[in-house]
Amino acid sequence: MCAIAAPEVFGSDDIGNATILVGGELPADLEAKARRAEGNCPERAIEIVE
Repeated sequence: MCAIAAPEVFGSDDIGNATILVGGELPADLEAKARRAEGNCPERAIEIVE
């Protein structure tokens, strides 16, 4: 679900687990997509910390 909501931010590894593609600080232009992924994550595994 993460990669669908924010494919520039999240991907998946060889066994299908979510991975973060952006290292360090999240660029401002991707913030809205990352927040959408956080809000739609069924496992609540994403938390944006400011």
